[in-house]
Amino acid sequence: MLLVTADVHERASRVPLVLAEMGVLVELRALPRGDYVVGPSTVVERKTVIGLHRSIQERRFWRQMGKLREAGNSPVLLIEGQSVFGGPVANDGIRGVCLAVADLGVTIIRSEGPRDTAAWLYRLAARRRDGAVRDRPVYAQRRKSDDVSPAEAALSAAPGVSSVTARAVLKRFGSIRNLCEANVEDLKSLQGDGRTRAEAIRTLIHDPWTAPRSN
Repeated sequence: MLLVTADVHERASRVPLVLAEMGVLVELRALPRGDYVVGPSTVVERKTVIGLHRSIQERRFWRQMGKLREAGNSPVLLIEGQSVFGGPVANDGIRGVCLAVADLGVTIIRSEGPRDTAAWLYRLAARRRDGAVRDRPVYAQRRKSDDVSPAEAALSAAPGVSSVTARAVLKRFGSIRNLCEANVEDLKSLQGDGRTRAEAIRTLIHDPWTAPRSN
């Protein structure tokens, strides 16, 4: 039997109920990251289209993506709704967000509704149970980034900061410690670095950490 762990807040979506109807053993509990755990290192964040737009507007989205990446090696963002467009965030803005999420190594799945979401989660759980990722031929597996330093990986978690930008920042400042002592004007002076990316780096460094919810 397949096992899927769902966050308690997902009850309202009815997705756990549909999964149970499909024969999945659903465990409901408070998850510190994501909305569903479907297998080893595979955590899924489910967002309705309006939820996606709101989280971007309220500046919660990238923090959630950061936590999702920390949760396992195969993070998934599942967007539920007929179209990702039509909300308060401009169409090109949504396209940019989706591309940036993919650049972070987060798989994006599009779902038409709760039942489709449940079907996707079922398939993901079955693949993880059967070892589909592990058994892929070597050429089809994701290559590990052994040449990426922890400092580069940390900076690349900031929205709009690519690995190229992260390296440029570290080349300029020498270390994360020196970067922490820099101000926004110092960051804005980097070639190709605008206010948005400077603010993203500043937020990554200086925003207070919030403890996850206890289980």
